[in-house]
Amino acid sequence: MKKYLLILAAICMTMAANAKILRVSNVSGSSAPYTTIEDAHNDASAGDTIMVDASVTRYGKSYDIALTKRVVLIGPGYWLVQNKLVEEGAGYAYVSGLVIKAVGTVVKGMTLGSIGIQAKNVVVNRCNIGNVFIKSGCDNAIISQCFISGEVNGDESNYHMITNNLFTTTQPYLDIVGVNNSYIAYNTCRANKFEFNTSNCTIENNLLMEIGNGGTGNSFNNNYLTDIINTQATDDFIDSDYFNLEIPTEVLSLYGAFAGESPYVISGIPTGPYIIGIDVPSTVEEGSTTTVTIKVNISK
Repeated sequence: MKKYLLILAAICMTMAANAKILRVSNVSGSSAPYTTIEDAHNDASAGDTIMVDASVTRYGKSYDIALTKRVVLIGPGYWLVQNKLVEEGAGYAYVSGLVIKAVGTVVKGMTLGSIGIQAKNVVVNRCNIGNVFIKSGCDNAIISQCFISGEVNGDESNYHMITNNLFTTTQPYLDIVGVNNSYIAYNTCRANKFEFNTSNCTIENNLLMEIGNGGTGNSFNNNYLTDIINTQATDDFIDSDYFNLEIPTEVLSLYGAFAGESPYVISGIPTGPYIIGIDVPSTVEEGSTTTVTIKVNISK
């Protein structure tokens, strides 16, 4: 896990040097210079950050948005209104499908119908995702602190770190397939069975109901099996009430998405400051000054 943290920090520090920030919003009346992720991406250089505002309208249409440059794509997180982290607004930046084609790309705080990883050394952090697809040969992905409601299909790729994610479904089981020589730990699966169709993976400290081992050479260590976590599998979102489950505190501190050195963060708020409220006077006399109050919290 420490190796994962060092890799993530190194990637973020490298990309932050001499980078610019491009803000995107498709909300009517916004001051953002870009209304689409594609336009911001066209103007971006490798290492730049694209920040996407929350909106009631998805970004892009039914097609996938492709990232062909090594950028950091940051959304606001998800379920912010439900968790009373913002006073109003949609609270997410939704893309039907995102395809990553540039080595070292980082995606945080986005809501994605699906994500396709078609490059090496990609980081996906604190996102709400349907399905995850990793192209063969696109190794060394980090998928952490995400809410995943579908499968992870690795297409026989290697050396990934899949940690501190919440997996959920209304189907009988969830699975990770085609992922090899990887570290799969501190995940919580809210399904009847978590099926590991993987090879030579270390699978440990996960919190789940039942393990299915359809692969070869996997090492299962220190996983905790309980049927209690399945009681919330049909909920629309995860909030602080998760901790009201009848699971002993010592179990939650050692197993599953909320344990370990990099625990799951409610609403997937990206690291750093985020705005929780803005107070702007409705009218201002011409030539006079005014005060705008912005309330900010910090996510670690």
